[in-house]
Amino acid sequence: MNVTGKKTEKKSAGKAAGFQVISKPGCHKCEDLKAWLTENDIKFDELSLENDEVKQKLVGDPKFVEKFCTIDGCMVYTPVIRLSDTGDYYFKELFNQSGLRVDAVKKILKLK
Repeated sequence: MNVTGKKTEKKSAGKAAGFQVISKPGCHKCEDLKAWLTENDIKFDELSLENDEVKQKLVGDPKFVEKFCTIDGCMVYTPVIRLSDTGDYYFKELFNQSGLRVDAVKKILKLK
């Protein structure tokens, strides 16, 4: 899996990678989400916040800035799912106190 901000090729059964997982090293929720996606053969691209090019690209995205930034800077709680077709970002919906909210992830990704 590539965490440098380049496309990560995940083999899938006809499911396109229409989204990115924004993550950072040491994020156990990021690992949980990526593991679930991989276990369910769901293709995704990964963008690491450790990569300066990724950060530059994100702060150049008006939807990202609106969701995560203020005059004082940007605060990103990972993991984040970014849908490629709409450019929408999701993070609050992904986890609750019990862990990964599988139904919410499926709804966001329009999976059955």
